[in-house]
Amino acid sequence: MKPYSLTTSTTAIAAENVLSTTIDGESVILHREAGKYYGFNEVGTFIWELLQEPRSVDELCEQVVAEYDVDRDRCQNDIEELLVDLAESELVRLDGS
Repeated sequence: MKPYSLTTSTTAIAAENVLSTTIDGESVILHREAGKYYGFNEVGTFIWELLQEPRSVDELCEQVVAEYDVDRDRCQNDIEELLVDLAESELVRLDGS
């Protein structure tokens, strides 16, 4: 497991080896190589859709704060935690961490 040290300029993008679909506002993701399924709630789905293109932590925070009623600091902490979890599960690729 690689240790991750994220900054606001760390860029994330969804991994190429995953399949995803959205059902009733929630995403279901399949990591093809691992054969594991993951599910996201509405906010996670919003972030997952943003991650289909490279996005910095700062960009993700700006989008989430604009869309949802959340404090900027809490948003950044939650996004960083989510990105680390996704990277450890090989669902996203992080650059600049």
